Amino acid sequence: MKLENQLEDQKVVDLAGRRGGGDNAEGTFGASISRAEPRFTPANEQVLGLVARILVDESLPFYVCSLDGTVMHVNDHYRTLDKALGDITLAPGEAALAGRFMVPSLKPVIDDVLASDTTVRAEEIVRIGGHERIFLGRHTPVRNERGDVVAVAGTYEDVTAQVRGIEEANRTQARFQDFARASSDWFFECDADLRIRSLSDRFTAIVGQPASLFIGSRFEQFGRFEPNLEGKLDGAQAIRSRKPFREQLFVISEPSGEELKFHLSAVPVFDRQSGDFRGYRGVGMDVTGRYKQAAEADHIRHNLETLLKELTRKNMALDEATVQATSALRAKNEFLAAMSHELRTPLNAIIGFAEAFEHETFGSLDKSYMSYATDIRKSGQHLLGLINDILDVAVIESGGLSLSIDELPVEQIMRKAVQMNKDAAAKKKLDISGLDVTTDALVQVDDRRTTQIFVNLLSNAVKFTPEGGKVGAEVSVNASAGKVSITVWDTGIGISEEHAEHVFEKFHQVTEHIYSRSQEGTGLGLHISRELARKMGGDIALQSVVGEGSRFTVTLPLADGTEKETDFI
Repeated sequence: MKLENQLEDQKVVDLAGRRGGGDNAEGTFGASISRAEPRFTPANEQVLGLVARILVDESLPFYVCSLDGTVMHVNDHYRTLDKALGDITLAPGEAALAGRFMVPSLKPVIDDVLASDTTVRAEEIVRIGGHERIFLGRHTPVRNERGDVVAVAGTYEDVTAQVRGIEEANRTQARFQDFARASSDWFFECDADLRIRSLSDRFTAIVGQPASLFIGSRFEQFGRFEPNLEGKLDGAQAIRSRKPFREQLFVISEPSGEELKFHLSAVPVFDRQSGDFRGYRGVGMDVTGRYKQAAEADHIRHNLETLLKELTRKNMALDEATVQATSALRAKNEFLAAMSHELRTPLNAIIGFAEAFEHETFGSLDKSYMSYATDIRKSGQHLLGLINDILDVAVIESGGLSLSIDELPVEQIMRKAVQMNKDAAAKKKLDISGLDVTTDALVQVDDRRTTQIFVNLLSNAVKFTPEGGKVGAEVSVNASAGKVSITVWDTGIGISEEHAEHVFEKFHQVTEHIYSRSQEGTGLGLHISRELARKMGGDIALQSVVGEGSRFTVTLPLADGTEKETDFI
């Protein structure tokens, strides 16, 4: 090593001085110095001779000082560094003898070297050009032939890049740790033998056991791989092939017996130089809740499938029962039709002979026989009406009802129905003047069936209206809707809300009123009337107040010949 003993004439900078530096431009190296008397002695020459035998990296700033802090030697790199700090300005050609300046701030370093009797390392932070630089100082004792420390030599290495790199790595590691703690997942690393080398703290939080218990173990020693929700179980094959794997189900059994389920995903790690396999790094996701929900969904699906099978079985049984019921209904209707035909023939004969007796067609009869003949006729007519009603219901339910639709005047239909109930109304002294409606409205209906509807409604109105009451009708045309509404009203006993909901059902009769119980009827008239109205594209509605009367409104399709919307009363 080439020894340089030229020093600047004014001062020598202490590179081994105070730590830190802060905002001081001279930093650690700009320590205070004091002028000393020249002490160029044989001892100094001896020290420099010893230093000449020290192996020193000439690329680093280097100094030698005596034990009292007097700088004896610096190299060119030291001067370059000191110049960058702005502390030394060398005059060309000017030489200074070694030992001319004393640096008191080197004393603490010298004391540390003497106390430890070995090399002392210390980081020094200085500011150069507005930027902080970090230097690693290595201060080594210089010994004579007897081993006594006679001086201290030191070098300074700029380790800013290395320190900053370590600091950045530490910050990156800290960020990773923060992410790991904040994440609901846990991280693992295993070696080439697939033994766990590290586990994140989250694993302990989830499993409830220290992660250290699992370090050094293989996965199969504390859990097992199972098919995931998609039925995949290819993690073992991926590990044997040293390939990445994702979302492999791993089950850990707790001491309590409960099972924790995780999805493991990992990537293989290889040595960058040799390419040798080093193990796996990966993440575990807690999916226990997801698999519980999937199990519950499977259970519900299984129950639904069972219910569906049972429902299918019942539907098949219902279909079979429906077929049987339909067949039975058809047989019933056919029987009723046949029986009705067979019954009506003798009934008509009975009624005919009874009427002949009443009119004394075959000669005069005793009054008693005349009364018997009248009873026979009435009973026969009642029975014939019952048979006709039953036959109508059977025909309607079987779908065999035949209708002949024509454009008919409402006034004509009402006139025929009133005529058929006129005598019964007169016997009870009812006011039927309200039945004289005048309208030019036309409806598209079957003549016989429509007349039957109004005959039934008027018959009920007369039947359930006390003597001296009133029966009437109203007609309203709604051209925009294409409907005609004919309302038959009375001042009779009325119908309660409870019974109003059921009056159109088969065989339903209002029997709550003492007056109603005295009236004969099959309970089929209103049911047949509404079914007939609906078959012709209309309907029947009821409004009634107990003790005040009832209003039955029949809605029928309006014929095209009607000109405008009018009301007729």
